[in-house]
Amino acid sequence: MIEQDTLPPPAPADERRPLPWRAIAVVVVAVIAGSAALGALGGWLWYRWWGPPNTGAIVDLGYGPTWYDLSSDAGLTHQFDGPAQYAVIGLGLGIVLGVLAAVLGRRQALAAMAALVVGGALAAYLSWAVGTAMSPPDPERYATEANLCTKGPCEEYPAAIEVSGWTPFLCWPIGALGGFCAAIAVMSFTGEVRRQQVDQQQAGNWLEPVKSDRSEQSPLL
Repeated sequence: MIEQDTLPPPAPADERRPLPWRAIAVVVVAVIAGSAALGALGGWLWYRWWGPPNTGAIVDLGYGPTWYDLSSDAGLTHQFDGPAQYAVIGLGLGIVLGVLAAVLGRRQALAAMAALVVGGALAAYLSWAVGTAMSPPDPERYATEANLCTKGPCEEYPAAIEVSGWTPFLCWPIGALGGFCAAIAVMSFTGEVRRQQVDQQQAGNWLEPVKSDRSEQSPLL
């Protein structure tokens, strides 16, 4: 009979594994840095897709001097393409950002998601800031009585790229979170399939018959 003194002491119930703060910090910094890089790239792509800017003159349409493209309706359509193009680029690169965060934070998913929320907002801002910095200034600042065009030829001012409303800015975080969730689901599925394949291979090796040593020996003459 085993005495009670010989039994090992039970492990403490409140023992907790320390958080890997260094790994968490690396994931957070990497996701935010990737967000900044993709945001700047998005701003450059946005302006390149939208440009070159159309031009217009300062005219009076009945409510005071204002900038207006007198060439054709296509010029006004080009002006309103800016927000739509910003939304498309934000959604596409946001998905790329979400996949990147899922790959970098596959062992620290919660930290990667928290950094992705901040990174998505940062990317949306930098994309807008870079695109508008490359654009000419707002032509409405020249809409004064002194610059009013009364007879041709009129002095023309280039249009400025802009985002009207706050809805297009949501495309970055929506795309990022969507890409993150999709990447996590795919990685979980592939990991489960790989684990099942390994288990099947191990079970197959265990069920294989063991070769007898006698079969490997050469027959005696």
